Amino acid sequence: MQCNDTTMLSTQTIDPGSAHNLMNAHLLDHAPLGVFVTDPLGRIASVNAHLCKLLGRPDAELIGRMASDMVLDQDLDTFLAAQTGLDATAGNVSVEVSLSRNDGQVIVANCTFTGLCDPSGNPNGMLAVILDISERVSLERRLRDSEARLRQVLDNTVAMIGIVQTDGTLIEANMPALRAADLTRGDVIGKKFWDCHWWRDNPVEVARLQDAVADAAEGHVQRYDAEVRMAGDSTIWIDFMLSPVFDDDGEVSQLIASAFDISDRKRTERRVTYAMREVNHRSKNLLAVVQSMLRQMRPTNLDDFVHGFGQRLRALSDCQELLLQADDEDPLLEDLIQSQLAPFGSSICGRVRLHGPALHIRPDTAQSLGMAVYELITNASKYGALSDDSGEIDITWTLEPPSQDQEETFTLSWREQKGPKVTPPEQRGFGSMVLEDMMAMALAAQTHTDYTPEGLHWSLRAPRSAIEGAD
Repeated sequence: MQCNDTTMLSTQTIDPGSAHNLMNAHLLDHAPLGVFVTDPLGRIASVNAHLCKLLGRPDAELIGRMASDMVLDQDLDTFLAAQTGLDATAGNVSVEVSLSRNDGQVIVANCTFTGLCDPSGNPNGMLAVILDISERVSLERRLRDSEARLRQVLDNTVAMIGIVQTDGTLIEANMPALRAADLTRGDVIGKKFWDCHWWRDNPVEVARLQDAVADAAEGHVQRYDAEVRMAGDSTIWIDFMLSPVFDDDGEVSQLIASAFDISDRKRTERRVTYAMREVNHRSKNLLAVVQSMLRQMRPTNLDDFVHGFGQRLRALSDCQELLLQADDEDPLLEDLIQSQLAPFGSSICGRVRLHGPALHIRPDTAQSLGMAVYELITNASKYGALSDDSGEIDITWTLEPPSQDQEETFTLSWREQKGPKVTPPEQRGFGSMVLEDMMAMALAAQTHTDYTPEGLHWSLRAPRSAIEGAD
């Protein structure tokens, strides 16, 4: 790079004999540039005062030395190559080299060489103009170091960051943004932001981004949640912001795009929304069950009514507790049955056996089946297999494959044995309503109750879709 026009300082027909006269010229002695002239062998013939000041050496120490003696070894080849290729008829040659001062300090200089000829046109040395660019080089180095540090900071932050021109062209992107989408700089730099992988194939987000860029270019910060594409065409949700950068005149020069992955937050929001809807739904179901209990219990004795109603509320509470413990998945049928058996403690240990596959059941199904199991276990403890010390109960559930005119079927069997002889009740009570009417209404189930001499046998058949929830 040539920093100075040396036309005024060079003469194509100067001979060494007149070089000293040239160097003593008022212009050269007071020029803010170092100047020296060499003879045909490359030895310094004349120097100006500013060069002596730059190098911290008197002219007597410089004159007669090879010009290359001033140059550090690392730049010597560059310096000599410039002189070797010098042609007096081809104009100036410029190089940047490091020069040593007398005090050991180093300056970086731009050296512009001009070939000299004698009156006959033969090469006769050269004229060199030296400009100290140490400060500029130092500033450039500090700028590069600062940019490198900034790049390291940006590439090691959790945020995805880019720089966008006001027309929407992406001119910079940090590594988190590139790595997340398995991209390289070449894939995105220079493209319109909305044409890049993150936004492509999503017309809604593209239109939204174009509007946001236009508004940000007018000086308005833009921030919103967006769904963008990442590696493997997966998608994530981001908290996206476009911030305008203003120049000294108050005009928007660039836009800073930044984003944070908020997919976890979005999932949490969806779970909370679902949970609120589920709580509302379950509350309505629970109130409906309680109202049904109140209407159908038909008390004949207040104390018996209060006790029976309280026990049934406890059974409902156990179902609700199980649903809460299941968190974001539906409860297992086995866990539901165990929750209703738990209040009877060790007295029934080994006497109630459960058989069946792991089956997640819907929350509303859990309430209905929980009430049915409660009525059965309560009846067994009062009148059936658990009313003495020898009775046993087998609880079995299965999934039967679909038939031509029927979907897959869920079956549940409650079979008591080895207990006291049972007989059908004289009148139909609340328990029978739960085991028959409630199951038919809530689960579209068919039920059958058989009071055999060996013990009560109750069975249920219902569409699997009315029973099973998500695992």
